[in-house]
Amino acid sequence: MTPEVRNKVDLGRTNRRAVLAEVVLNGPMPRKEIAQTTSLTNAAISRITRDLIDAGLLLELPDGARERKETQQKKPGRRLVQLDVNSKGGYVLGIGVNVFSQSVTLSDLKNQRIARRDLKLSDLTNPDYVIDQLIREANAMITEHVPDRRRLLGAGISISATVNPSAGRVEASHYLGWPAVPLGQKLSDALGIPIYVENQPNAQALAETRFGSAKGIKDLLVLNANLGICGSLLLDGHITRGQNYQAGMIGTMAAPSGSTLTLDEMAGGVSIIRRLHGEGAETSNMPSGELAKRLGSAIASALKGDAHTLEAMAEAGRVLGESVSQLVGFIQPDAVMVTGTLAAISAYTNGCRNAIHANAGNHLTQVLAGTMTAQAAARWVAIDVFLIKRDLNFSDFKLSTTA
Repeated sequence: MTPEVRNKVDLGRTNRRAVLAEVVLNGPMPRKEIAQTTSLTNAAISRITRDLIDAGLLLELPDGARERKETQQKKPGRRLVQLDVNSKGGYVLGIGVNVFSQSVTLSDLKNQRIARRDLKLSDLTNPDYVIDQLIREANAMITEHVPDRRRLLGAGISISATVNPSAGRVEASHYLGWPAVPLGQKLSDALGIPIYVENQPNAQALAETRFGSAKGIKDLLVLNANLGICGSLLLDGHITRGQNYQAGMIGTMAAPSGSTLTLDEMAGGVSIIRRLHGEGAETSNMPSGELAKRLGSAIASALKGDAHTLEAMAEAGRVLGESVSQLVGFIQPDAVMVTGTLAAISAYTNGCRNAIHANAGNHLTQVLAGTMTAQAAARWVAIDVFLIKRDLNFSDFKLSTTA
């Protein structure tokens, strides 16, 4: 292939990715609008969208759907054919692994969940065993629900661990008890699909800012509150990784106010267990499964309105907000998002929000409560990585049939 031909092919692929991304992120929309937002000619848009429709990735909405959208927009004039993602044009897997749950999920290209399988493992300390169970459940799900594996684009994994995403490797996980594990490679070899591995707060940050309640936000601080505390920092749309991928691993930092305890012990689920079972409760040697069980009971009590539990939740949230308030004042992100199991408890998120607003100076950062599950975030990341950003093999797609 000559350089001129290669450049033309590369440009064509770039333009196709741009058109597909526009519809995935902002559709349904007419071709005219796609041309305006991508700065491509109408002829180029017509050619590219025809290829994407023929591949089963986009579709033209039926008249009824077009009329409803135009009525909502109240735009006069000639009706324009709306293009949208063909939800049945492919599939992605979303895998979530933490001490509370381990599950494999399957969704269509609009992240509408099709199936879920939960492992419910009591002991997570053997990574090979956990991985074998994930492979078993994923294969069973694919066999049952995916008629053509060529349309299974890949899998996203959200895991409580320090992760090197470029290598798909878990570097370590304190709560799972894992050493370094080539998680992505093991799953990819077994399932025959590409795998993207990300730690839980980073997966939440990427998914929420591309597809969720923080969509469009470029500077976001995510505080992931489970048994322990970890975080993610998105600056100008890019994840900050830090030395040895340790950015955001803040749970072992000293808590504020001169305490000798760590942030995990003062602001995470461990701190709530200590408050409810006595400050002398020995949590350091308690198995992660038992800690998760106790925190799950506390969350259930909080949701029922138990005053003592809600007070413990509010105090833990306050410590978290106070601990990060100087960082918020320094970075001045557009928003802070609390995610994880504790984000569902308003007393916790309100405690964090009030402390940030009281201590972060004049910067009025909005504090959001994330509602996206680890599995949903993993699927959105997979859609982003394997549908929007990857060059798809259109020969396979055109030979295949949609579900």
